[in-house]
Amino acid sequence: MTADEARPQPHGADEDDHDLLTFNESGTRLQQEVRAIEDAVAQCADPDERSRLETRRSALQAALERISQDAEARPGETGFLNYRPPSR
Repeated sequence: MTADEARPQPHGADEDDHDLLTFNESGTRLQQEVRAIEDAVAQCADPDERSRLETRRSALQAALERISQDAEARPGETGFLNYRPPSR
């Protein structure tokens, strides 16, 4: 099974996902993807494909760690109305 086969498929082929993800939702999606990649690695016999999958798993794991740190910082506690855009 390749990583593409393990990846969940969208609801529709032409569906655009424009929703905003919370840290929790993005973390959940990353965890699911990491597990799918780990399953693909366990079943993979091709060393080149296995290396590619391990590289992807490492990148996803790093992203998951960043998301977790961002979530712990609780950036939304001050509320949307306190947002100050960067000066140009």
